[in-house]
This record gives sequence, structure tokens and C-alpha cells, in this order.
Amino acid sequence: MTPTSTRTPTRRPLRAWPFYLVALALVIAGVLLPHALMIAAGLIIAGSAGLAHKPADR
Repeated sequence: MTPTSTRTPTRRPLRAWPFYLVALALVIAGVLLPHALMIAAGLIIAGSAGLAHKPADR
């Protein structure tokens, strides 16, 4: 079978830096106001943004 020239639609690349800023703000707020749930939420958002972000060299 020969490959066709039709392109499959791709998703727009995710801009991860806003998520990193929100995650950093949550972690800092959670450290300043001793609140473990804010720290955990910040770490989860940072991890999710890191997994969703596709590096340019891949």
C-alpha cells in the first residue's frame, strides 16, 4: 500500500508557560500560608503541564 498525501489533523501545540505560572503561584501561596492542598494542586498542575508539553526536538 502506498502512503497517501492527505494530512491528518493535529492538535495545536499547548503553551505550557501559563500553567507553569499558575502552578508556581499555587506552590508559593501554599508555602506562605501553610496549606498542603495548595502545594499539592500546584505540583499536580505543573506535572500535567509538563506531560502535555511536547518539546520541539521530538
